[in-house]
Amino acid sequence: MKIKMLKAQVSFVLISFLTIMPALADTDNIFGSWTSVTLHGDFGSISPEGKDFRWMVIDQARTRDDKDLNPSRFPGDNGFSPRFTENLLWIQGGYNLTEHSSIWLGYTHDWIKPVSGAHFQESRPYQDYLWSDKVFGNFTALTRTRLEQRVAISGKNSGDVAVRIRQLAMLKHPIPNVKNLSVYVGDEVLAYLNKNEFGPEGFSENRAFGGLSYQLTQDVGLMLGYLGQFINNEGGNDLFTHNVQFDINYKF
Repeated sequence: MKIKMLKAQVSFVLISFLTIMPALADTDNIFGSWTSVTLHGDFGSISPEGKDFRWMVIDQARTRDDKDLNPSRFPGDNGFSPRFTENLLWIQGGYNLTEHSSIWLGYTHDWIKPVSGAHFQESRPYQDYLWSDKVFGNFTALTRTRLEQRVAISGKNSGDVAVRIRQLAMLKHPIPNVKNLSVYVGDEVLAYLNKNEFGPEGFSENRAFGGLSYQLTQDVGLMLGYLGQFINNEGGNDLFTHNVQFDINYKF
């Protein structure tokens, strides 16, 4: 049963990813970075039952070298110099349904600095279903289904609400003969379920990623990799950001 579920979710991600390929000819490519700190734990110290109740806090800063998209705003700057574009703060709590599955409720606050126009903020409550287990020998598979509500709380689109579905699939495998080091690959497809000012109804974004994870200590882990983010911009050139992705996480 779990293999059938994984195959169905991975197939959905791959098929959706292939649909973006014909559009890449009219796409702006830029470079950037996503750097984050993740804190997570459970409530096992309160009671034995508390281990099934989990929490997580993430803060992530993003940069883009996107000055060429609006050169009049950055005169004389022709070099590679990514600028701060976004900061996201996630707070979420979850409950283990089984050994391999869990449900989560979360909230994201997003501060956004676009290449043109005024800064603005978003509020994003969301609901997750996660599943993870060993598959195909020593591979670990993880899938996440997220229903997200994007709410503009400032800027010209203030008050607009976009409902978005997100499907992520990821595989992780330890590197032989190297203690605590693993390689991971994954993909996430995003689509809007309603008409809104954030993006086109239907497929809106794809994120393909991969890299290395290292368990530095029992409590501290590191991740370093690449994330390619394709954004479907209705009415203009699409956008592909090539990001260095780094995360340091601490388990309480």
